[in-house]
Amino acid sequence: MGIILNSAAANNADWKTQFQFTDAGTGDLIDFSGAKIEIEVKDFDGCRRIEATTDNGKISIISAGIFELSVPESEMKSLCPASYRIGGVYSLDGETISLFTGALTVIDGVARL
Repeated sequence: MGIILNSAAANNADWKTQFQFTDAGTGDLIDFSGAKIEIEVKDFDGCRRIEATTDNGKISIISAGIFELSVPESEMKSLCPASYRIGGVYSLDGETISLFTGALTVIDGVARL
C-alpha cells in the first residue's frame, strides 16, 4: 500500500518541508545516497505546476532517510488557491520506487512583501 500525503502550503512564501522515509520491511531509514528524487505538483487538468528534483536543486538529501523540499516564493506565487495533485518517486540502483501520492492545498497567503 502506498503512502497518501495531504499537505498545505501558502502561495506567498517559500515552501520548505522535510520528509523522512523508512523501509516498510525492516524499519530502517532508506539510504537515499546517490538517488534521484522527484516531486511533482499538478493541477487536476494534468498540467505540471512544480517540478522539484535532486537535479534542479529543489530537493536536497539531508541524511539517511531524510530529504528536504524547497520551492521558492517566486514559484509558489504562481499557484492559485486550490487543491493540486502531488506525487514523489525516487530512482536508485536501476529501480524507480513511489514515495507517495496525494493532495496539496495551496492557500492564499494574503500578505505580500
